[in-house]
Amino acid sequence: MENFVVSARKYRPKDFDEVIGQEHITTTLKNAIENNQLAQALLFCGPRGVGKTTCARIVARMINNYDSGEIDVSLNIFELDAASNNSVDHIRNLTDQVRYPPQFGNYKVYIIDEVHMLSNTAFNAFLKTLEEPPPYAIFILATTEKHKVIPTILSRCQIYDFNRISISDITMHLKEIAEKEGIKAEEEALHLIARKADGALRDALSLFDLIVTFSADNSITYQATIDNLHILDYDYYFKMTEYLQSEDVVAGLLLYDEILKKGFDSHNFIIGLSQHFRDLMVCKDEKSVKLLEVAENVKTKYNDQAKEATMSFLMSVINISSQCDIQYKASKNQRLLVELSLMKMAHIPSAIKLANYANTDNSSYDKKKTKTDSLARKNTDQEEQYKLKVIADKTEVSEPQKIYNKTSATTPDLQEPDLRKLQKTTKIPSLSSLNEVKEVKSTDDPLVVGVNTQVNVETKDNSFSLTDLENVWHDFIKVKKEAGKAQELNVLKQPFHFNIENTTITITLTNSIQLDILDELKSDLLLFLREKLNNSIIKIEGDLQKEKSGNNKLYTNKEKFEHLAEKNPMVKNLQEKLGLDPDF
Repeated sequence: MENFVVSARKYRPKDFDEVIGQEHITTTLKNAIENNQLAQALLFCGPRGVGKTTCARIVARMINNYDSGEIDVSLNIFELDAASNNSVDHIRNLTDQVRYPPQFGNYKVYIIDEVHMLSNTAFNAFLKTLEEPPPYAIFILATTEKHKVIPTILSRCQIYDFNRISISDITMHLKEIAEKEGIKAEEEALHLIARKADGALRDALSLFDLIVTFSADNSITYQATIDNLHILDYDYYFKMTEYLQSEDVVAGLLLYDEILKKGFDSHNFIIGLSQHFRDLMVCKDEKSVKLLEVAENVKTKYNDQAKEATMSFLMSVINISSQCDIQYKASKNQRLLVELSLMKMAHIPSAIKLANYANTDNSSYDKKKTKTDSLARKNTDQEEQYKLKVIADKTEVSEPQKIYNKTSATTPDLQEPDLRKLQKTTKIPSLSSLNEVKEVKSTDDPLVVGVNTQVNVETKDNSFSLTDLENVWHDFIKVKKEAGKAQELNVLKQPFHFNIENTTITITLTNSIQLDILDELKSDLLLFLREKLNNSIIKIEGDLQKEKSGNNKLYTNKEKFEHLAEKNPMVKNLQEKLGLDPDF
C-alpha cells in the first residue's frame, strides 16, 4: 500500500504563480528578488492556512536559485517552530549559527514560524542579530497574531499582511484538484467546503480529503457534504424565512424543533439565520449582489425570496437575531431565547403594516388640519371685512352718492363715486361706533372697498336656549378633536355659565395658560357659535379662578419660581444675584 499524501502537502505551491489569493504579496516579493531589493528581515502576518510558510520557502528557493525539489534537503534553509522553541537558549543557538557563512548557495534563510510565541527575553536576545544581520542571512518571521509581537521587533522587519482567501478562489482551486484526481464534484458542494474553511486554503483541502474518503464512489455531492460536515441545509433557512414572512409562528417553532432533533446547535442555527437574512438584504440591490458568496444555482433562490421581503423586515429580523446571538451564552434557557426571537420576527410584518397605516393616517390628518386652518383664516377675513362694512354703515353719505343701484333686482351694481362730494358729506365714525363693530357677526354680504357709504342693514338675532348652546358647543369640541387640538379641548371641557340676558358665556379657568389659549380660540369659537345659533351678539369671557390653597397647580416656570421663593427667600436672593430670568 502506497503512502497517502494529503492534498495540502501534495498540491503545496512550488512557485509564486501557484500561490492562491495573495497576488499583492507574491508580486511584491518577486519584484524585490529580481531587483535585488529584498530586505533581510521579513514578517509574514495573516490567518492560518493562507500561505505564509509556503511563500517563505519559495523566497528561500528563489534567492538561492534552487530547483523546486531541492528546498526540502537544502542545508542553507533553517525552519524553527517558535511554539516549542521559545526560550532564550534556542534563540542563542540560532544566533550562533548565523555567524557562519553558507557552504552552498548565496544565503542562509531562517524561517521562524509562530514567532509571537517567543518569550520577552528571547525577543530581546534576538534584537541585535535582527537589526544588524550578516549580509548572507535572511530572516523570515511568520505569525498569526501580529499584535503579540513586541514593537522593537516590528520596527526591524518589513511587514507583509496576508489576506483570507476568497470563497470563489478556494472553490476554483478545489475544482482544479478534483479534475486532476478524477473526482466528480458538485460545484455547490465545493462552494460549501470553501465557506466552511473560512478563508483558509489548507483547511479547505483537509475537508476536501475528508469528503472524498467518506464517499464510496470517489465523488463529492452536496448531500454528502452537509451530512459529513454537519452543516444545516439552505432549505431550512428558506423555509424559516417563508414562515416568518407569513407570520406562521407555529410552523416556525416546529421547524426549529426539527432542526434540534437532527442534532444541530441552536447557536449555530441563529448565526446561520442571521447570515441568511444578510444575504437576502444584499440581493435587494443590483450593486450589492456581488457580496453574495453562494453557488450560482442558489443565487436564484435568494433573488426570488429577496423580492418578497421588504428592507424594513430584513433590517428588523437581523437586529433581533443579532441580539439573540449576543445574549445566547448568558441565557440559562437558551432554547426559549431562540423561540422568543423567532416569535418576535414573525410579528414584524404586522408591525410594519401598522406603522404604514399610522403614517397614512397622519398624512390624512395633516390634510384635514390644513383644510381646517384655511377655513379659520377665511372666517377671520370675512369677519374683518364685515367690520369694515359696518364702519361704512355708520357713515352718512348724501343720497345721490349711494353705491347700490336700487334698480338692480339681483347683484348690486357698483358705480364710481364722486370723491369731491364725498369729502364734504362723509363723517368720521365715532369711538362708540367702532366699539360696537368688535362683536358683529360675519356675513356674506358684498364688501364695499375704497369708500365708506351709508347702507341700512337689518340684523335679526334669533334667541336660543341653554340646550341649543350645549349641542353646538359639543359640535365645536368634535371639530377640535378631529384636528388633534389637545390643549384647546382641555379649555373647552371646562365648566361654563351662560347669561341669557346679555348672551354672555363665561368659562371658568384655573390658570393663565388656559386663559391665553381661550384668547387664541375665541375668534373661531365665536364665528362657529354665531353661525350655528344665528345670533351675532354672543360674547365669551374667561373667569380665572385660583384653586384652593394646598391644591394649586403650577404650570409656568414663573409660577414655579414664585412658589419656591415663598417657601425659601434665599431662592429670590440667588435669582437676583445671578441675574436669572424666572420665565426662562
